[in-house]
Amino acid sequence: MANLNGKIAFIAGGAGNVGEGIVRSFLKAGATVITTSRKQEKLEELRGYLGDLANDNFVPIIGDLGDLESAEKLRSQILGQFNRLDAVVASVGGTWKSGIPMTQVSMEDWQKYMFTNLTTHFVCARTFLPVLTENKGSSYTFLGGSAAENVIPNYSLVAIPAAGQLMMAKVLMEEMKDSGVRINEVMVNSLVNTRATEDNAKSEWITADEIGDYVAWLASYEAHMVNSSVPYLQEQSR
Repeated sequence: MANLNGKIAFIAGGAGNVGEGIVRSFLKAGATVITTSRKQEKLEELRGYLGDLANDNFVPIIGDLGDLESAEKLRSQILGQFNRLDAVVASVGGTWKSGIPMTQVSMEDWQKYMFTNLTTHFVCARTFLPVLTENKGSSYTFLGGSAAENVIPNYSLVAIPAAGQLMMAKVLMEEMKDSGVRINEVMVNSLVNTRATEDNAKSEWITADEIGDYVAWLASYEAHMVNSSVPYLQEQSR
């Protein structure tokens, strides 16, 4: 298990299906974990799922990464309480819509999925990476998926923002390689077994907790040599 005792982490998207596994793992590793949602009920649901882990180290905040002004307000609230961040994980977006040829995609859907799956990553990175530069040895982890690289017909609304997110991460890795912040993108090359999918999940699927454990390790000192990388998490036989 990773050792994150004394570390302060912000998990963007921590109330989501995969994000809650990441929150669990960071709490188990000893970190103080800040996470947000626009809806109080989502945070309360997450608290219930965490059980005894939802102690004083769990810091849920109602907030929004939908635009820079809201994100900067959230950043000010976090820094007003904690003064620093040691790790940020961007587990945002991930909304799926398939079965539509690209020439039939509506403008409404195009804007919606580009915003949800790409713009939110931009807002999060632009808002919180400058905070991490004040803390050498900190880490920023994007969570991505195989749609970024695999060409699948009728999945343009998933694949194009995913590819943009991967390129965003790679550009930031180059631009900030001397910043003291370790930037990585974890590519989940598998369907994920979460609370929402557990009734239909297959045994070879990666679980949200397994993703969380890996991402927590990546934020720890034990992974200090891992930087500017794109590690892949694969399905496995069990």
